[in-house]
Amino acid sequence: MVVINMDSKNKDPEAGKKHETSLQSLPIRAYLDQTVVPVLLQGLAELAKERPANPVEWLGNYLLKNS
Repeated sequence: MVVINMDSKNKDPEAGKKHETSLQSLPIRAYLDQTVVPVLLQGLAELAKERPANPVEWLGNYLLKNS
């Protein structure tokens, strides 16, 4: 997994590596809770409001746009 830090305020190139290392050392549940669950829950809430004809495709597009 590669983590790209898009924060222009961060001038320390080592900070991204430290963050990636800390994510790698997390238990599976903690890793998912910190990285995937927040955007997934937002996407599922929007999906429930929209109720598109193809919910899996809609959610996939949502995740790509909002992650």
